[in-house]
Amino acid sequence: MSTPHHLRRPATKEALDHAFGLFNAKAKRNVDLSQYTTYKVGGTAALHMSVASLDDLYLVSAVLAEVALPILVIGRGSNLLISDSGFQGLALTIGGLADYVDLPNRDEDPEVEPIALFGGSVALPVAARQSVARGLTGFEWGVGVPGSVGGAVRMNAGGHGSDMASSLTSVRMFHLRKGLEAHVNAVDLGLRFRGSALDDHHVVLSATVDLEWSKSQEASEAELQEVVRWRRENQPGGQNAGSVFVNPEPGKVSAGEVIDELGMRGMRIGSAHVSEKHANFIQADENGNAHDVVALMAEIRRRVRDERGYVLRSEIRLVGFEDVTDPAIVELLNKDSEVGVSTIRLEQVFEKSSTANETTDGTIPTSVLNGEVIRIVDADVSEEVLDELREAFGRDSTRDITRDATIIPIQPAERVVIVDDDLRIVTDDDFPADTMSQSVHRAPTSTRVAIFDDELMSGGLDDADSSASGGVIIDGTSWTEISPLRRFLNGAKQLVNLRGVNPRKQLLVAGGSLVAVVVFVLIVLASPIVAVRNIDIEGVKYANSTLIETVSKSLRGKSVLTVDTNAAQKLLETDPWIESARIKTYLPGRAVIEINERVPVAWFLGVDNQGRVIDQDGRVLAVVNGRPTEYMLIDGIGPNLIAGAMASESYTAAAQLAMSLPDEIRPVVKNMGVNGPNQVTMTLLTGAVVKFGEPIDLRNKLVNVVVILRRQDINQIAGIDVSSGTPVVSSP
Repeated sequence: MSTPHHLRRPATKEALDHAFGLFNAKAKRNVDLSQYTTYKVGGTAALHMSVASLDDLYLVSAVLAEVALPILVIGRGSNLLISDSGFQGLALTIGGLADYVDLPNRDEDPEVEPIALFGGSVALPVAARQSVARGLTGFEWGVGVPGSVGGAVRMNAGGHGSDMASSLTSVRMFHLRKGLEAHVNAVDLGLRFRGSALDDHHVVLSATVDLEWSKSQEASEAELQEVVRWRRENQPGGQNAGSVFVNPEPGKVSAGEVIDELGMRGMRIGSAHVSEKHANFIQADENGNAHDVVALMAEIRRRVRDERGYVLRSEIRLVGFEDVTDPAIVELLNKDSEVGVSTIRLEQVFEKSSTANETTDGTIPTSVLNGEVIRIVDADVSEEVLDELREAFGRDSTRDITRDATIIPIQPAERVVIVDDDLRIVTDDDFPADTMSQSVHRAPTSTRVAIFDDELMSGGLDDADSSASGGVIIDGTSWTEISPLRRFLNGAKQLVNLRGVNPRKQLLVAGGSLVAVVVFVLIVLASPIVAVRNIDIEGVKYANSTLIETVSKSLRGKSVLTVDTNAAQKLLETDPWIESARIKTYLPGRAVIEINERVPVAWFLGVDNQGRVIDQDGRVLAVVNGRPTEYMLIDGIGPNLIAGAMASESYTAAAQLAMSLPDEIRPVVKNMGVNGPNQVTMTLLTGAVVKFGEPIDLRNKLVNVVVILRRQDINQIAGIDVSSGTPVVSSP
C-alpha cells in the first residue's frame, strides 16, 4: 500500500527526542543535507543516520514501529530537492550496504547462463561497464543514467531503446514498515513506463537481470562511448538534478522541447535559472536556495499548462515543502497516489514472506551464534554455502540478517516516507532509441533555421505577410515574427527573381542587392549589439582559474557570429584537469563555457618530494608541495612527472583499484602501493599487505580480496596474495 499522507507530516519535537534516544548515538542531530544533494541547496535534517548494514535497517524499522517518524532515504542525492527549512524527521544515507556485482564468466564455464546479479547500491554506469567488460550485452544503456540499480528498479529506468523491465527477472527487497526481506519476481513489481508498484518503504537490496552474450564486445564498447558522448554534448553540468519534468507524451512530445518553444530557456527566478544547454534542466547558483528552484518549477508548469495544455509532472522529489502557501507550488507538490492491483499484490508477497518466516519447517534455515539469531534469508543458497556460513562465519554481510527479537521486534512501522533519490534518471527521457535520427525528445536549440521556397516566394512581399501563402517557413514562425535581417534577405531574393524585367536591369538589381547585403552584414558584425558581453562557466571545480579568465577575455567583445570558439576550446583543453571543453554562443551577446573535468583518484610522491595527483587513467592532474590526503596514497617513490604527463601502468592500476574499492572495504585500507617493477600492493590499517602482482586481471583479483575481507576477521589476516589469481591468506 502507498504511504498514507498523514505519515509524511513533520515529526513533533517529542517524537524526535524519543527516536534520538532509541538510536543510542547512532543518529546525529541537525545535519546539513545540502552536502548530500547535487543541487547543493536546502536545510538540515532533524535527525541523520548513516546506514552501513542490514542490522541498521532493522534498527530503523524497530524505531519506526515505536515512534511516528517520517524518514528520508538519500542515495546519491541526484534526484532530490530539500526545502530551505529542512526535513523534520530522520534522514538516512546509504553506504556500501549492497555494493556488489556478481557476473558470469564464460571463460571458466562455456555453458554458463548470461545472468548477472547487481547490488541495489551499485551505480548503473558501473553495472553497464562491468557487464560489457565480461562479454555481456543488454545493459549498455545504463552507462548514461547516473543512478543506482535499486532506484532504477523502482522507476523502471531506461533509455537508448531499453529499460530495466526488458531484462529484470527478480529483486531482493527490504520493507521498512514491516522490517522484512523478500525475494520478489519481476512480474510482481508492477513495472510500467518509468514506474512500478514500489513505494517509499521498499528498499531494493539486489537485482537479477537476464542478459545475452555479446557477439562483438567492440560494438558494445562503442555503444557505451556513444551514450557517454551524447550525454556530455546535450546535458549541462553544475548544480542541478537532471531532467525536471517527465515528458508529457513519451516518445512524441518532450518537456524540454515544449519549454524551449515557449521561450523559457535561460529564464531566471532569483538564484535559479533554466539551463541554456537543455531547457528541461534547472540550474541552482552557488550559495543559492531551494525556494527559487521550486518557484521556477511552478512557473514553468503554469505556463506550459496555460499555453500548451500539458500538465507537467515533476521527476524531482521535493522534500520539506509542507509549509509553503503559494498555490502554484502547492499544486506542484500534490501528486496522484497510485494504489492498484500491482501495489496490493506486492504487499501480499511480503505478507507471505512474513508467514513463512514464522514457520519452523526448515524452509528458511536458522542457527544461533553468540546468543544472536542468524536467519539465512535466501532460500536459493546451496546447502554447501549455508553450512559454510553457519560453521565458519555465522553470517555473510551481503546476505544474512542478525537480529535480537527482544531489541528489534517484527512490527510494522507506523510512519514511513522514503525518497529513493538514488534513481536519478537523467537520460531516460532524453536518450530514447530514436534520438539518433533526431525525431523526438531532443530539445531544439535557440537558433532557428529558415527554409525559403522559391515558388512560394514568387507571390511577392505582400503575400508573405499572409500565413495562408506559406511563402516562408521558419520553424513554425510567421512572416511577421521574422527578424529584420531575414526580412531583408527575403526581399533581396524577391528582387533578384523579378519577372518581366530585361536582363540588364536584372543584373543591376542583383548586383545592387548583393552589395547592400554585404554592407548590411558587415554593419551587423561590427555592431556591439552582437558582441560577447556575458560569459557563463559551467562544470568548473579544479581547472586553472587564470586560464579560464584568459579565455573569457579573449571572447569578450568578439561577435557571437564570428568568434573562434574552436581555438578557445583547444586552449582550455591544455589544462590537465580539463578533459573536454565546449563553448556555445547565443544572440545577442552571450557565451557559455561548458567544462568536463577529469576526476582525481589518488596521489604518489615523486623523487623531488612533491605529490602528484592522478586520475583513473594515470594522467598527472597536478603537482603539489603538500600532501593531498583527501585522495588515496599510492606508496612508493615515483618519477618526477609534470602535470599532464601519464604515469606508468602500475601507478595507473593502483589508481583504478583505489577507485573501485567498495565502500565497506575502503575504511580498512591504509593505502595502495607500487612495489618493485610493475608490482601493485594494498596495505590495510592492521598492517596486512595485499599483493596483486602485475596489473593483470585486477578486477577478479579485487573481487577475491573483497570476499576474503567480508568473511574473515581482518585482525586474523597477516597478508593476502592474489598475484597468481588464486588467493592465498596468511595468518599472524
